Amino acid sequence: MDFKQRPLNQSLIHRFLYKGDEREQICPKKIYCIDIIGSHHYRTESMLKGSFFETLCLGKGAGGKRVDDLPRKNLSKAKILENQKRKASGLPELKGEKTTDQERIEEQARRFVLLATKYQVTVTPDNTQVKMIMPWHKDPSIYLGMEWDIFPTAIMTNEGLKMAIIDLKLTADINSTYGDFCWGAPEQMDLNQSYMYSYGVRHIAENIELNPHLKNIITKPVINLINKGQIDFYYWVFGYKKLEDKLIKITWDEIKENELHESIRKTISLIDFYEQQDWPTKPNYKLCKECTVFSCPDRQQIQEL
Repeated sequence: MDFKQRPLNQSLIHRFLYKGDEREQICPKKIYCIDIIGSHHYRTESMLKGSFFETLCLGKGAGGKRVDDLPRKNLSKAKILENQKRKASGLPELKGEKTTDQERIEEQARRFVLLATKYQVTVTPDNTQVKMIMPWHKDPSIYLGMEWDIFPTAIMTNEGLKMAIIDLKLTADINSTYGDFCWGAPEQMDLNQSYMYSYGVRHIAENIELNPHLKNIITKPVINLINKGQIDFYYWVFGYKKLEDKLIKITWDEIKENELHESIRKTISLIDFYEQQDWPTKPNYKLCKECTVFSCPDRQQIQEL
């Protein structure tokens, strides 16, 4: 795999590993099609809602993609008939009513604007969904890629005004302690994303030429603060079942950097291994059910217990 053409990112590491350990159930072919060559895409309700929330808050989602609406409620018979008339007349068709989830997500986006002002967080087209690539220090032939939701920005904390990287997260319940995204117990989560972003930002100055689009936003004061270690990573988590939010600060230290390097090493080893096998399928009902590679001949459609 050419890591300069397709830099290794935290999402790909997350497909193979959880908290540094290889996942028990993965399908290499699914990862190859969706995460590596991008011939197919993940299509889950939670991802769609997250992209919608980012679009409302930041003007765009990851990769500059926008999700401007969510699936609406079914139309009534009367509205279906009305739409038939509108279509025949060339008029715009009526939409179904918004779901409760969509209304709450939109309310959270309005709260985000107010809270950003409160915390003195800056949101502009230039400092949102900011991409960066860099060679990995352990092996410069391996390139790493990252995309910061908001960077650089100030943030007001109990210790005063600080500089930060902020990653927005949307979840049903910010107090959940179950699953991969148990924001109620973040110490149990895989925090590899925060590790990679914290690592990358500390090497931004030496990689400006690789990332010329950063020249306008990475000023000397920003570099000085980074060099002094005066930058923090925050997850800003918003819930839509209840209108709650919380900031989670992830500190950076040598132990976490070593964990990141080990995760990168393991992921590269797994990529090399599966590439030699031509990215085989490993059918599994749950994985297949969520997979968008519909043409896969090994797709498992019957659950076995």
